[in-house]
Amino acid sequence: MTLPHAYLHTLVDLWFKESQPWLPIMSRQHLQSALEALPVPLTHIDDFVLKAVISLQMAYSSQAICLGYHGRQRLSRYLRSQVVDEAFSEASLRSLQAILVVAILDYGSDNAPSTFSLMSVCRRICENIGLFRKLLNQMQTQSPAQVGPPAIGTNTGEELAVPLTWASLAVDAVSTLGISWRDVSAAVMDHLSSVAYVSTPDLRDSFRSHIHLSAIGLQPVHNFLYEHEQGRYEQGHARALATCDEIYHNLMNYVRVQPPSSYTLLADGLIDFDPNLVLTTILSHASVIILYARLVEGEGTTCHEIPLQRSLQACEDIAMALRSISDADLELNTPLLSTMLFVAARFKLIMYRKMSQQREPIFDTLMHGISMTGRRWALARRQDIVLRAAIVEVDTGDDSSLPAEFWQMKKSHIDISEVLKDWVNERKQSLYVGALNGPYI
Repeated sequence: MTLPHAYLHTLVDLWFKESQPWLPIMSRQHLQSALEALPVPLTHIDDFVLKAVISLQMAYSSQAICLGYHGRQRLSRYLRSQVVDEAFSEASLRSLQAILVVAILDYGSDNAPSTFSLMSVCRRICENIGLFRKLLNQMQTQSPAQVGPPAIGTNTGEELAVPLTWASLAVDAVSTLGISWRDVSAAVMDHLSSVAYVSTPDLRDSFRSHIHLSAIGLQPVHNFLYEHEQGRYEQGHARALATCDEIYHNLMNYVRVQPPSSYTLLADGLIDFDPNLVLTTILSHASVIILYARLVEGEGTTCHEIPLQRSLQACEDIAMALRSISDADLELNTPLLSTMLFVAARFKLIMYRKMSQQREPIFDTLMHGISMTGRRWALARRQDIVLRAAIVEVDTGDDSSLPAEFWQMKKSHIDISEVLKDWVNERKQSLYVGALNGPYI
């Protein structure tokens, strides 16, 4: 490894600019110490948390252009493999940090199965080193309104334990939203479900608000999807609608308390963007679409009105939220955002096809959002290709080679993810465009 030290300092600085705002799990002091401990000349990196950060930034930062696309991908994969080997060898806060970063890296690289496996390891680490027990003890002494992570920016060193645990729960809950199985390996999950409806949290801190939605507010959605898959609503459509109605209003509570803009004019005249504000809004609306997907279609070609209208409104609200932020801020966002946009865009295409309707301007907004996130994340580029193939089928009325599962409303985006990925991989030559490998070839 012959990279200059200044280059690694730049990549770490970019982490705090590009990724830390939506995944605030790192201590600048720790990474700075790890950088200062690097040997001269650079022959190895001892700190696997630093390796994880470098691996992600190496793969996706524009500062890695100089290495070439294949060069930076090879180096990123090399560092990633070292991180996994070293972090798996111990159960610690450092391991949790590193594996969480690699899980995000893999998710953005369109490797959801690896992300799920890594998140299960994160859960096990949290259990083994007592973080879940610490969280449960803390929650039992708090009122429902107090449940959640501390305010962002107030934790360093060992004090990162609580926000890091909450961040792990949040990433796990959002990345698995839409699955029909439910992992109840930790008692903390049931407790989070129990406070979802009685909590009126102080959401003045945007990170706390987003984590509260992800880790707590989504638990009833997970529970409903699991119970629906188990057949508990087979003869109870009205009961399913009533359950969804309660969940829907709870999700909308998170939207109502959001400020009107994700941008703030600072005292020095600079404009600050807070990604957690727009992520909370978009995640709430995307969750509505996922929640109602199993209830939209009625007999034959009919649709149930309330699930349909709420899902369509959610798509419009997502598009409106996208219009409120810049392309650069879309590009430098979490890869989980592209999946939320894919959920909305896929729903619109299914309804266009079902109702023989023309595409609307809001659909173009959704596609533009996915395109912008695709400048950074391979997952979004694959989603973009799939959606464009579906657009051709909707516009022409001709059947395409797109897997039939794409058009099945009751199958979630996770259910069809691997099928669609295989479909794209089989057709890379005919579908090839520069965007498949990102803008930095």
